[in-house]
Amino acid sequence: MKTHRFDPLSFVMGLIVTAIGLTFLIPYDPIDIVDLVSDVGAWFWPVVLLAIGVAILVPALTPRRDDDDQASG
Repeated sequence: MKTHRFDPLSFVMGLIVTAIGLTFLIPYDPIDIVDLVSDVGAWFWPVVLLAIGVAILVPALTPRRDDDDQASG
């Protein structure tokens, strides 16, 4: 697998999607956690947004090794 350059656009978009998910997921008061868990619609979409953000960020942040390095080592 060839290494590729860091893609700042994908990185920024992943951060934005993750931040949006966290904004909707974190309650204002600790007592709101009960309401948050009881209402599936309140936490389902933020978790989906977080998962998408993580799926964008993980490949952008993980270092990739070249196929030549793996064959020689």
